[in-house]
Amino acid sequence: MGKFEERLGRIKEVTLTRPYVYYFILIFLVYLIINIIVNKVYITAPTLLTNNLKIIIPYLIFTIFIAFLVALNINLTVKKFKDLRKVKKESGLTFIGIFGGVLGGACPSCFVGLFPAFLGLFGITATLSSLPFFGIEILVGSVIFLVIGMVLLTRDNVCKIKK
Repeated sequence: MGKFEERLGRIKEVTLTRPYVYYFILIFLVYLIINIIVNKVYITAPTLLTNNLKIIIPYLIFTIFIAFLVALNINLTVKKFKDLRKVKKESGLTFIGIFGGVLGGACPSCFVGLFPAFLGLFGITATLSSLPFFGIEILVGSVIFLVIGMVLLTRDNVCKIKK
């Protein structure tokens, strides 16, 4: 079996077998709920539908994809933790991906959640609509961090001995 098949097998294990499938669904839903609460989507939803669909559809797709990757990475971290009994640097990329997903997970023009509050700590006022791609670049960066974390977490648990 090749490396890719082994990694895919680990991903299938933490998403489709018990008890990981329950953790996966729970983390997926909790992430989406936290994203909705932090970014106050319930306030911005009426104006969200009046914006350009070329901006809104990528946000919805990326938000759901990031929720999937967050649940997958957390499950992989739990599995790795059980296997090694210690958490390594790979799980740090998961945290960065989660933060980026929540940071960029709302309507760019009416963004009232985490991003302005975070930048407000430094005396900066901004919205994601001031960015060139309306904040989609934050979501893409988050996906990149989560995918890198997933690749690192699916590596073998064998230490290589240097000669």
